[in-house]
Amino acid sequence: MQIMEMQWDTAEDIELHDVNPSEGVSINFMLSGAMDTQFRGIRPALNMRPGTHNLVHAPDATHLSRLKRGQSMSMLLVSLEKAFFASAIGSSDRWSERVLTDFDHRRPFSGVPGTSTITPRMQHLIHDIRDGKAMGPMRNLLIQSRVLELVALEIEQFRTPVPGAETMPVDEVEKLHQLKRYLEANFLAEHSLAQLSRYCLLNEFKVKKGFRQLFNTTVFNYLRKLRMDHAGQLLRHGPLSVDEVADRLGYEHSQHFSIAFKKYTGVTPSQYQHGKPSVYA
Repeated sequence: MQIMEMQWDTAEDIELHDVNPSEGVSINFMLSGAMDTQFRGIRPALNMRPGTHNLVHAPDATHLSRLKRGQSMSMLLVSLEKAFFASAIGSSDRWSERVLTDFDHRRPFSGVPGTSTITPRMQHLIHDIRDGKAMGPMRNLLIQSRVLELVALEIEQFRTPVPGAETMPVDEVEKLHQLKRYLEANFLAEHSLAQLSRYCLLNEFKVKKGFRQLFNTTVFNYLRKLRMDHAGQLLRHGPLSVDEVADRLGYEHSQHFSIAFKKYTGVTPSQYQHGKPSVYA
C-alpha cells in the first residue's frame, strides 16, 4: 500500500504524459481542483472534479492528464498491489467477477464509467488520514486502517447492484445517477422536487418513481440518510456540541434535530456522541 497527498498550484495549462507501466490499482480522491485524464483502453475519460473519486487499473500505463491554469489542486492517491486488491474484493458479485476477469486478461478498467461522489463518511476518513495527530508506529497503523476502510466504502459503492436499471431508458438511468451524485455533494442544501426535476431534466413523476426503482429509497429519504449519517460522524468524531451539529444541518431549534436524529438512529444525539450503539433506520 502506498499513500500520497498531491497538492500544487497551476500557473499555466499543463499536460502530463505517463508511460511508466504499473500492475497495481490506483485510487484517486479529488479534493480540490480539476483534472481530465484519458487512459488507453478506458472509456469515458476520467474527468475528476472536487468531491469525486474512482479507481483505475492501467497495466500499459499510457495516459494523458490535462490541468487548467489558475487552480489549486489537492488529491489523495492510494496505490494497492494487484494481488492484494484481488484477494480483498473476493468474487461473490458481478462487479468483482468483472474486475478479476480484466486482471486475468491484463485489460485496463476503471471502477465505474466516469467518476463517483465522495460520501460524507468517506470525507471524514480522508480528514482523519490527512490530519491524524498520532505519532510513530501508531500513526502508521491508524492511517492504514482508515485507508482500508476508505477503500472498502469505495468498493461497496461500486458493487452496489442497481435493480430495475435494465427496464429504464439508458438516458433516464444516467440522469438519475447524476441526480444522486448531486444530492451526495449538496445534501445540506434545501431541495424541492420541482427544483431537482429541473436539475436532472426529468419530470417529477419520473424522478419519484425512477429514483425509488433504481436506489430502493425515495429522494427525500436518501437526503435524510445523508444528513443523519453526516451528523453521526460530526457527533462521534468532531469537537462540536449537539447544538452546533444541529446548526450545521440547518435546524433552527436543536430539539427538532434531536427528535429527527433519534427517530433515525434509535438514540439521542448525546447518547450517540458518548458511544451508545444505535440501530439505523
